[in-house]
Parts: sequence; C-alpha cells; structure tokens
Amino acid sequence: MRRKTEARDRSSPDRQTTTPAGHAAQAAVAEVSAVVARGFDATDHMVNLELTTMPLTGGFPPRRPLEQLAATSLPGTHIRAVTPVKPPWRWIELLHGSLETTAPHPRTDRHSSLAETSALRVAQAIERHLGAVRIAARIDLVHEASSPAWQHAYALVTATHLAGLLVTVED
Repeated sequence: MRRKTEARDRSSPDRQTTTPAGHAAQAAVAEVSAVVARGFDATDHMVNLELTTMPLTGGFPPRRPLEQLAATSLPGTHIRAVTPVKPPWRWIELLHGSLETTAPHPRTDRHSSLAETSALRVAQAIERHLGAVRIAARIDLVHEASSPAWQHAYALVTATHLAGLLVTVED
C-alpha cells in the first residue's frame, strides 16, 4: 500500500510538478549557470543553462518512447530530432563540446579547460540532487529566425526524475 505522500509526489503526464530534489537541482544548475556566464564573458557570447525537472512517472525504466520523454522534458520547445546518447555519461562530453563552441577563434587552453570544468559542474549539480543519469538523449531543436545564436538541449533520465537541460548561447 502506498503512503499518501508518495502519491502526491508523483505527477501525471498532464500535470507536471517538481519535487524538492527537482527544485534543488534547478537551483544548483542556475548557480553553475551564473558562474559559467561570468567565465565566458570574454567570448562575446552570453551563455545560459536552464534545467527543467519532473518526477518520473511509472518508475524506471520509463515506458514512453524517448521522443515523448524529450518533449515532456522541455515543454514549449519544437523538436526536430532526438538522438540517444550511449553510454549515457557521454552527455557530459557533448555538453563540454557545446560550451567549447562559444570560444573565440583561435581557441585557447583556458577556454577549453573552462568548458570542461563547467560541463562537469553542471553534471555534478544534476546528479547530486536527482541521482545518476541512466538514459540521455541529445535533442535537436527547430530554430526560429528570431531565436538566439544557437541552443543545444538534452533529455536526462535518472531512476526518479526526468530532466531537460537547455543550453542557450546568444551573441
């Protein structure tokens, strides 16, 4: 028999709520995002990292297709394609690459090191609060003509949560 608190913490696919762990992960990523933004000031780009979280309904592994999970993880975005990341921990390398593309040309070792450190901090902030990422996917978004310079997005699934990470870089 389930306790009432467990039933309240779980959301239906139509009503997305964030748990205390989800709020903590969002706050931690926002804090890292501020540090990343200051570190990348010299590149003439504005970098923003935004995390959305929700409890994973139905337990792990999710029973919905990866495309549905991706759409749920970043509500309001228009998705062109979803590509699974295998092994799941490779999403951190992809995030590092996303951040590294903000470098002015020619790239410097300092910038590469900052991008790598930032990617690791984001991953630690997420996994400290939500647990290890067990399923990851890269989301290819449809860009509008008035959109920022570019956006990279990731769907991340832990044993208890679904998260969407949006990396926005503006000139």
